[in-house]
Amino acid sequence: MSNQEQLQTIDPAALAKVGGGTTVTSPTSTDPVLTALTGILNSIQSLATQQPSGGGFNQQEMMMLMMMMQQRNQPQPAWPWSQPPMFYY
Repeated sequence: MSNQEQLQTIDPAALAKVGGGTTVTSPTSTDPVLTALTGILNSIQSLATQQPSGGGFNQQEMMMLMMMMQQRNQPQPAWPWSQPPMFYY
């Protein structure tokens, strides 16, 4: 590295005299952003607890799915009814 690219060193005594910066404060209950985020978090947690532990289908949904799968495998008539409609003129 050349002398121009090297970082300048800071005297430890001068560094000790540095003051200022930011302070960390605890959030207050009146902060609207924190209140909104807390409400969203509570909603997500309540939704997560409502889900069944398996996370899959319940018994009624499984039966409906099986019935739909059986109907899908059956040949479908050309008309939605068993016979084509009769037209009288």
